[in-house]
Amino acid sequence: MSEHELMLVQLGDILAKVARPYRCDDVLPVDVRAALWQIGLPCHELTPREELVVRLWAKKRSLLTAMQPGWGGPGVTPPAAA
Repeated sequence: MSEHELMLVQLGDILAKVARPYRCDDVLPVDVRAALWQIGLPCHELTPREELVVRLWAKKRSLLTAMQPGWGGPGVTPPAAA
């Protein structure tokens, strides 16, 4: 597994923990905060989950964009539109 693929898996795991249902007075668990710091997203226990979800998706989107192969120019069929 490449470094990018591993980071995508980590981001997915953290997103699942951050975006899960929670009570209004719940703080971010220590393990989630540690994982966020580890991937370069500093936060504290009261950082809004909505903000973290936005930042995590931005990071994931940039990784996915970097991993997509580019079009090779004329003579190479571009990927089909989704």
